[in-house]
Amino acid sequence: MSSHFLCHNKDLAELQSLGFTVETEQGLLELFLVRQDDKVQAYQNHCPHLGIPLNWQPDQFLSLEGLHIQCSTHGALFNVDDGHCIVGPCVGQNLITLPIEHRDDEIWLALTGPINI
Repeated sequence: MSSHFLCHNKDLAELQSLGFTVETEQGLLELFLVRQDDKVQAYQNHCPHLGIPLNWQPDQFLSLEGLHIQCSTHGALFNVDDGHCIVGPCVGQNLITLPIEHRDDEIWLALTGPINI
């Protein structure tokens, strides 16, 4: 298992997202964290439709109202809690969820095996 420090808990506010690049054994992994209802989720920064990054600017992964993850290229919307696409050309597909651990006031990426990058 490999662990990578991402941020302190206080650095990720409610309805906010933060992007990260982590070096893994398979190469660089682009990911982001998002907090909704005080629950933090981590997803690979990879649109299932086009295979491109979701964000249009650093740390900008959410729709204007902050309630969904949004692909900046074609506007697809994904649920924050499970990464399931509900609107757009990839309806029914899911973002790749990544495992995280909370250690005191820190959020860590906790990879248990290889990941497709």
